[in-house]
Amino acid sequence: MNARAKKWIKFTLRWGIAVGGIAWVVANISLRDRVMIINPSDNTPVSVALAEEDAEDSQNYLVVDPATGQDRRVLASEVLTKADRTHVNATLDGQTQKVRLLAIAAPTHIEKGYQPVKLLVEHPQTRKGVWIAPSDVVGGYMVKIPYPRVEPGIISMVRRADPMMLWAAVLIFPVTFIVTSLRWHALLKALEINMSLGRAFVLNMVGAFYNTFMPGSTGGDLLKAYYASKFTVHRTRAVMSVVIDRVIGLLALVILGGTMAAYQWENPACRQMAIVSWSLIGAVILGLWVFYTPVLRKVTGLDFILQRLPMQKQVQNAIATMNIYRERPLLILWAVIVTFPVHITVILSVAFAGKAFGLPLDFMYYWVVVPVIVLVGSMPISPQGAGVMEFFAIQLTKNQGATIAEAFALTMSLRVVQIFWNLWGGIFVLRGSYHVPTAGEQQSMDEEEKGKGQGTSGELEKPAFSVALHPSVTPDP
Repeated sequence: MNARAKKWIKFTLRWGIAVGGIAWVVANISLRDRVMIINPSDNTPVSVALAEEDAEDSQNYLVVDPATGQDRRVLASEVLTKADRTHVNATLDGQTQKVRLLAIAAPTHIEKGYQPVKLLVEHPQTRKGVWIAPSDVVGGYMVKIPYPRVEPGIISMVRRADPMMLWAAVLIFPVTFIVTSLRWHALLKALEINMSLGRAFVLNMVGAFYNTFMPGSTGGDLLKAYYASKFTVHRTRAVMSVVIDRVIGLLALVILGGTMAAYQWENPACRQMAIVSWSLIGAVILGLWVFYTPVLRKVTGLDFILQRLPMQKQVQNAIATMNIYRERPLLILWAVIVTFPVHITVILSVAFAGKAFGLPLDFMYYWVVVPVIVLVGSMPISPQGAGVMEFFAIQLTKNQGATIAEAFALTMSLRVVQIFWNLWGGIFVLRGSYHVPTAGEQQSMDEEEKGKGQGTSGELEKPAFSVALHPSVTPDP
């Protein structure tokens, strides 16, 4: 394949990923308020837009009929809610089988947790919706994540919001990208990876762009680590820099959330969060103590495990990278400290949005609930932590008097602001500003590393720490 063909293939792939990702985001964000009703043709749920804004507890809703395009009224009893799981084991046609759960018929007044009136499932043979009772589900059925009837749209949220607070929530968010780029650049520099700050910022934005539609809010780190490894012969070091950068960010988040929770110790929910947060920090400190103490590594069996992991060369280089960071405690302390403004910015952004939408949350409580929501949202379970964030938002805000719809507005404001700025990373994806080094750039990097006596193996020539860890293992030349 000639160079021109490769260039066009990469160009097409880059545009395809960028456009496809943005299209996915747009398709999953509703501009108008929506409710879910039954499609009479196959008895399956269909999401329809509201012709006018109605409250969550309205007795009826004016919707746009998808079949005719005309407005019509539907009773609250006809409106379904989103299911909080995808499948259930239920008795259907006289036999117990796994069926797809389509929607839930909720009571007239939705509480924080409730027993559904009935469940709409997909018939395995006809693919049409059929109703079953909660008692038909093996073990019964209780709603764990109660979704609201009315899914708030962007237009109505903005219309109801205080514009000054809303603009404040949006405009302060870019601080997070600037600070995290500076932090990662410093971590790279400590590993003698001479990537410019501008390049670090570009790769950081590219990772943020992919975070928008990859599982969790950290899925883009995989792409970030991959492209970072292409800009240096120290491949494992580059990947480890991304891992350590993310870990530092999460630890700072736990420290901040735990400290603010401890400050509000009289609140039972805050007390629990403080205990969990500082237990996690204690576990991390204990783990590092074991890792860096030869006797404890041997006693705990960590040495035994490390020696038997696959890809020993990469394992040894990863350990050596950890040793480099251990010898720079002030750098790690600085990285943790500069991370606090990142999380403070996110918390303030959500607090501003919450105030804009009139959420009944005390300002100090945002400093506890937002770190938890962000932390669980970072887990690689679903794109942008969808579902997981909502569950914790409902649980953590109910003692403040927030409704289900208001809890969703909280997570929606965080997600929409983050997505808005993440998508700007698509500019760099479309431009290809994150391209891997050309042959000339690669040769220049190799010559530079040779001049420093580092060799061209792509990693450390003498991983001294790994030898100390595993005297029976001979390091790769």
